[in-house]
Amino acid sequence: MHGKSMKIGMGVLALMMAAGTAKSEERANPALARGEHIARLVCSACHNVAADQEFPPLLNPAAPDFREIANRPGITAAGVRHFVMTTHWNAPHALPMRMPDPMLLPEDADCVARYLLSLRKP
Repeated sequence: MHGKSMKIGMGVLALMMAAGTAKSEERANPALARGEHIARLVCSACHNVAADQEFPPLLNPAAPDFREIANRPGITAAGVRHFVMTTHWNAPHALPMRMPDPMLLPEDADCVARYLLSLRKP
C-alpha cells in the first residue's frame, strides 16, 4: 500500500512540476505572454483561445478552437501570421464569411502565432 501511495504522490508531483515549468516558460518568454494577452482581447470574440477564457465566443458556431488550429498538420507560425495579416472579409454580408481584420501590428501577429503554436499537443 505504501508503494502505491508513493507512486501516486510522485505522479502528482511530476504533474505539478510540469505545470510550473510551462508557467515559468511563459513568464520567461514575453512574446508568448503577449500573444496570449492579445488572443484573449481580440481573438476570443470568435475563437476559444484558452481553456480558462473569461467569456465564450460570440460567434455561433464558434470559429475553430486555437488548440484545434495548433494541431492541424503543417501549421506554422509563418502560416498563422500570414493568415492573420491577410485573410479578411471585405463586405458585411459576403458569403462565405471569412475572418475580419483584427488590425494587428505585424509583431503582435507574430506573438499570437507563437501563442497559438504553444498550444500544440506534445
